[in-house]
Amino acid sequence: MLRFARNLAIPVLLLAITVAFSWKVVLSGQYTLLNSPDVVNQVMPWLQEEATQWHSGHFPVWDTHLWGGVPLVGQVQPGALNPLNWILFSMPLEHGFIQIPILHWYWVSIQFLAVLFCYWLCRDLGRSRLASMLAGCAFGLGGYIGIIGWPQRMMGALLLPLILMFFFRVMRNERALSNAALSGALLGASFLAGHHELPTFVAVFMIGLWIYYFAAPRRPWQWKSLVLPAAFLACFALIAAAQILPAYELGQLSLRWVGAPNPIEWNQKVPYSVFDDFSLYPTAILGIVLPGFQRNSVIFIGVVIVALGLLGVSAKSGERMVRILAAIGAGGLFLSLGARSLFHGVLYSLIPNFDKARSPSCAEAIFHLAIIVLAAYGLDALRTSQANDAMGKFSIRFLLSMAAFLYGSLIVLLTVRPAAGEEYTLLGQTALVTLLLAAIFLIWKSSPHSSISGAVLVILLLLFELNNVTTHTYVPFAAAPALQKLYENHDIAEFLKKIPNQVRVEVDEKEIPSNFGDWFGIDQIDGYQAGALKSIADVQGSWKYRTLFAVNYSIARNPARPDQTVAFQAQNGLKVFANPDAFPRARVVHSGIGAADGQAVIAAVLNPATDLQRSVVLQGQAPQLEVCDAGNVGIERYRPTSVVMRADLACKSMVILADAWFPGWKAFVDNKPAPIHAAYNVMRGVVVDGGRHQVVLVYRPASIYTGAALAFVGIAFCVFLRFSRYGNWQPR
Repeated sequence: MLRFARNLAIPVLLLAITVAFSWKVVLSGQYTLLNSPDVVNQVMPWLQEEATQWHSGHFPVWDTHLWGGVPLVGQVQPGALNPLNWILFSMPLEHGFIQIPILHWYWVSIQFLAVLFCYWLCRDLGRSRLASMLAGCAFGLGGYIGIIGWPQRMMGALLLPLILMFFFRVMRNERALSNAALSGALLGASFLAGHHELPTFVAVFMIGLWIYYFAAPRRPWQWKSLVLPAAFLACFALIAAAQILPAYELGQLSLRWVGAPNPIEWNQKVPYSVFDDFSLYPTAILGIVLPGFQRNSVIFIGVVIVALGLLGVSAKSGERMVRILAAIGAGGLFLSLGARSLFHGVLYSLIPNFDKARSPSCAEAIFHLAIIVLAAYGLDALRTSQANDAMGKFSIRFLLSMAAFLYGSLIVLLTVRPAAGEEYTLLGQTALVTLLLAAIFLIWKSSPHSSISGAVLVILLLLFELNNVTTHTYVPFAAAPALQKLYENHDIAEFLKKIPNQVRVEVDEKEIPSNFGDWFGIDQIDGYQAGALKSIADVQGSWKYRTLFAVNYSIARNPARPDQTVAFQAQNGLKVFANPDAFPRARVVHSGIGAADGQAVIAAVLNPATDLQRSVVLQGQAPQLEVCDAGNVGIERYRPTSVVMRADLACKSMVILADAWFPGWKAFVDNKPAPIHAAYNVMRGVVVDGGRHQVVLVYRPASIYTGAALAFVGIAFCVFLRFSRYGNWQPR
């Protein structure tokens, strides 16, 4: 029991440090970190949609509220498969909405886990508790995770320390097979986090580390050594399949907006010119220690970590692990330069689908972790006098010179021009941190017995330095206009929810930039996301198609068409306009028109001679239907992954549900399977014989079921190796 309490003490202390560091958002109740337009307008509605489905007893795999229906899992970014998100979704809602304080704790929980995982990595590498605490705080509270602001991206970096920890155990021949499998499994799990870019870069680095593992002089070559990378790759592929298979299925059918003049399809490479805007600028490298120079990146890690990292390399350069970490850090920095480095261009040309990770600057997280762990080596070198006297003197002189230069520059700049923002404040803070770090090094040199107190002072100085960057973006609630705007249309949502019939709206994106549908639980024809089904994206701006999609209301300040009538006016002046010519959500047609290809389908739909009330246009040969004037269909139950309709038909007809067609939807007529046709290329149609019938549509995606089954196999394999004697296998 005493040992357990001792082992628990450090995580509890790290949690206390994390909470104290984030006091503004979790203790004061006055500030929020939810101020980024992307996070508020896109991420929060995603989380709201998933949490609402979770509380309704549905696993969130399909979103009815955007674009006529979209798969949640295939989009990747909603993070539907992330187990940490499941905890968030399970938290109590307030008036049906996800609670802002809970979201704040969600962010802080991610930071705490990053702190803890980096601490474990450093301890596993033999670093002292204080040095490991320093590294953990730097990784979780600063750098990429502390500044990026997107939970998906934060969690994409969360498992990086553990991936490396288990791989380094393989290098040390500690339960090699089991640890190789665990490293691969965690890399696969990082693809479930909600963003693919950083995990893609980490996968490339792991390939490089495995090449090093075999290339480094170690022992005679043995074919059986390939068992280790095979276990790594198998566990990676099996667990990542849960996310990759649905993403691939959606990607093949979608258009993606990547910053190029036009959206691209799955089989088209992201133009290399796009990477210019998402790469680290060479001048932003100064932002590693000088906040304000970052230029749309999160490269800042601070003077404390950089100074200790360089000291760690100097003092411990004879250790293989230090050299490996230095190489990883340099590689991460070069890769983050993206279009400005040869390294990235070669990978872009040679590795399939590498272009899908369009933000090379994400590799800053790899650079950060490497230099942070090296800083732990540097702190231990100081504490154990492994940094020799000459090195210590040089460090102090260099830091004092740097502080003098920064203060001198600040004085000169203040006389040349007044501050345009906070650049002088940030420069002054960097100078102060540099001076204080030099003072701590000087105390250490003159009083070798102050090892613990000196290390504690360094950790406190690190927290001081990071606080002025990480938490600087936290704002009072009154200064978070995007968050306030998210809630202001509640009266419109309440009006729409009282309408007895199925409602689908179009919104003026200039007036409502957020995903209104996901946030309020209202079906919306458009939405804010990186990609959309190509079939719908090609036509969604056409009012004729919106009529087919049963868009019966519009939210705007002014009418877009002369036949629109005002149904409701909100407190903020926005109006809800009724669209009288919109078709019903479920209807019956008696005639099928075949078209040669997708463009021919669109042309037929837009042709004024086509009677869309009675006819359906299909790509290829249309099924034979019977002509009659009678027949109706009504929706009896409407859920995210199932729709039940009751059809009363006088003859063989097609029942059309104005929701997006997508693979994985299955139809049953009176409990018998029936094919689903892509009506008008965009929605679901089922041929039903005359008479009274029950028509059921259910979402049973093979990509998700297959991916989940493969992931289960991967987890079971890792557990088996962890607890069996086979996990001890290693090449001899």
